[in-house]
Amino acid sequence: MAQTVQLKRSSVPGKVPTTSDLALGEIAINTYDGKVFTKKDDGTPSIVEIGAGGGGGTTNLSTTANIVTGK
Repeated sequence: MAQTVQLKRSSVPGKVPTTSDLALGEIAINTYDGKVFTKKDDGTPSIVEIGAGGGGGTTNLSTTANIVTGK
């Protein structure tokens, strides 16, 4: 049986999750802006945009999940 993984998401322009919206390592996506965010904690919790390097390029995020089941 296939399982669907759903990320926390928003379709509100400019919406960025807060540190209380995400658990450490959780991922959120803004489907309107096409931006992906995660929570990090290097002593101070913060939200970072994945792929936001300021280089002006495009970041492609592609994930393939393999589910292994025991018998």
